Amino acid sequence: MTKKPDVGRRKKLRYAMCALYLLQIVVCTMPFIQFTNADGELDSASPFFMFTMLFGVVNGMTSDAMIYCVMCIIIILVPTAGFFFCALDKVRNIKNIASLLLCFIGVYIVLAVSRRAVSLGAVIALVLYIILMLLTTMSIVMRLSNDEEETDKKEETEKK
Repeated sequence: MTKKPDVGRRKKLRYAMCALYLLQIVVCTMPFIQFTNADGELDSASPFFMFTMLFGVVNGMTSDAMIYCVMCIIIILVPTAGFFFCALDKVRNIKNIASLLLCFIGVYIVLAVSRRAVSLGAVIALVLYIILMLLTTMSIVMRLSNDEEETDKKEETEKK
């Protein structure tokens, strides 16, 4: 993969992707799942709540709760990794490939965690992942079209 710095629109797309990944991390504080507690009242939990629950009550947890906690850790790690890929990779196309893979993983994990008890945070996370997929696809297409334009210009200058 050739190293070519992001300029113009691709740079703006990279900044937008970084901002959306940060927003995705903030969404992790919102409720993702709804459930009924021991009193029969409707309650909700966010990935950060489940993450703290993992370290608080490990001995008394059921296996389902442990699986939820591990998935919630993945829900938190996916946008964090995506942000660092987009923020630190300024010259290669790896950020776009990683972003697409992380978006697919994020959508799968959000749907696996929330199942039928979808709450507001899960819906917002899914919408943000769809927007991130579109931005990543746009960035890939822009890079490929710029590469083709540069090869055409080189061929024209060689003919002269």
